[in-house]
Amino acid sequence: MSTTSFELSPELQRYAQELREWASGALRPHAREADTRKKVPDDWEAILHTSPVPLGREDTDTDRLPEFADGFWVAQMAYHENFVYGDVWGFGVPGRGIGQLVIEAMGSPEQIKKWYDPVMDGTLSTGFALTEPHFGSDTSQVATTAVRDGDSWVINGSKMYCTNGARADYITVFANADRSLGAKGIACFVVPRGTPGFSIAKENEDKLGIRSWQTSELLFQDCRVPLENRLGWNAAGPVDEGPRVSGQGGALAALSNNRPNMAGMAVGMAQASIDVTTKLLEGQQAGYSVHRWAAVQRDLDAMNEALSRARRINYKAAFVLDNGTPNRYNPAISKGYSPQTCDRIIRRCMQLLGPEGTSKELLLEKWYRDVKIMDIFEGSSQVQRIIVARELVGRLAG
Repeated sequence: MSTTSFELSPELQRYAQELREWASGALRPHAREADTRKKVPDDWEAILHTSPVPLGREDTDTDRLPEFADGFWVAQMAYHENFVYGDVWGFGVPGRGIGQLVIEAMGSPEQIKKWYDPVMDGTLSTGFALTEPHFGSDTSQVATTAVRDGDSWVINGSKMYCTNGARADYITVFANADRSLGAKGIACFVVPRGTPGFSIAKENEDKLGIRSWQTSELLFQDCRVPLENRLGWNAAGPVDEGPRVSGQGGALAALSNNRPNMAGMAVGMAQASIDVTTKLLEGQQAGYSVHRWAAVQRDLDAMNEALSRARRINYKAAFVLDNGTPNRYNPAISKGYSPQTCDRIIRRCMQLLGPEGTSKELLLEKWYRDVKIMDIFEGSSQVQRIIVARELVGRLAG
């Protein structure tokens, strides 16, 4: 990848193009069904196996993403954008989740070996339980509690919008272990599926968009886990080895690296919307006056330019993750700019098409609902602006 223009290598460009062409033909025809049924197609495995290129799935050795000279996160960006160009439902299929990123950020060497490595090998799947019913993006408001009782932690509380929650092998659960410390008292605990006191209140919640993604409501009622299931601890208590990251810091670290991928998904949906709209409008061009068609063309050009800018911002964030000092600043710019820009683009596409644009005969209204979730998930755009401001002028900005 060029360090000045963020131009992809020819190999990654070919991969992205093949992936995009396949996704539009294989995923998109099932998009409305997945949205309506609020679940992925029953034959999702057969559909994914038709891909001419690896899809980066961890459950088969032959489907892992190849190594590109551009870097791991840059390749992830190309993958997320072009896969979702078909439709977002493809990311709703069973997978490993993001809980292992918390293990990596906060776990001791023993915990990483026990819980992180098997996930990366495709043996285990994870869920990430942070959000609660009473708060949105302010992660310091975690009310779920964890109280030490002898050689165990007893967890009580509830979580919502836990992706993969109902089918994961274990959940990384954020709970306050010391209320006197405020946000610094938040810790993270590994809760395996089947642990007494841990139950699934709702397998898949009703949502505005990404309805086929399984996001679950979880309950913890006197849920008891061993001391060593607290990240950064063992049976004797805190350990000195491994990262010294707080529970809240671990949550933010896990989310930060994935934020450019969420932004890339938004770009994929917006590009699909522009392409569908352009094709339909070109078929109707004979009914437009010269001046009106020129205005439409200016709108389409402006949307493509805005999308190009979003794409450059996203790839810069991925490039920094691969080659620079890891930080929350670049991912925050990516997540803060791209989804909201893509929201406006898809809305304008619907406006250009008139009543047809909001019809369920097209997927634009679905993509519009989906992209709004991309703006909110893993830190809303408003929160991302606070992160950027604090990087520029200090914590007083937020």
